[in-house]
Amino acid sequence: MSVPDFAQALASEIVAVRKFIALLQEEQLQLREKQMEALERTCAVKASLAVELEKISATRNACLADMGLNIETSGKTLEAWIGKQNNPRLLQAWHTLQSLARDAKSLNEQNGQCIALLARNNREQFDALTGRQANGMFYSPDGQAASSSASRISDSV
Repeated sequence: MSVPDFAQALASEIVAVRKFIALLQEEQLQLREKQMEALERTCAVKASLAVELEKISATRNACLADMGLNIETSGKTLEAWIGKQNNPRLLQAWHTLQSLARDAKSLNEQNGQCIALLARNNREQFDALTGRQANGMFYSPDGQAASSSASRISDSV
């Protein structure tokens, strides 16, 4: 493989990461609006695109390996190598990919925090509905704290 193959792999990766970012933004909106059915579809598409991104990344790494570069090379070393190619568009593509990757990571972390918050809220609501307190105790039918072996609200109905 050659530098043009590497450039094509970078271009493909940039397109795929932009699609991934759009999905992460869509996921974030669906999480905020609690659109669970739409969220399931988005997650399925996101998983498929993640597999595609892995393949594109593997192609990029294969290009580097074919040109004698260690795929474990640090980003700075790779950037220096790209700079020696006298191809400003290639260097710009690398910078674009790095920036998009940072954006995707940030969005993914934000979505993870939102998911954790929703899970905590759901757990707290479930505990409130079942009479479970944070310390593992339940409320008895008369509203007094009772151990978990005491009758539950549903048992008294």
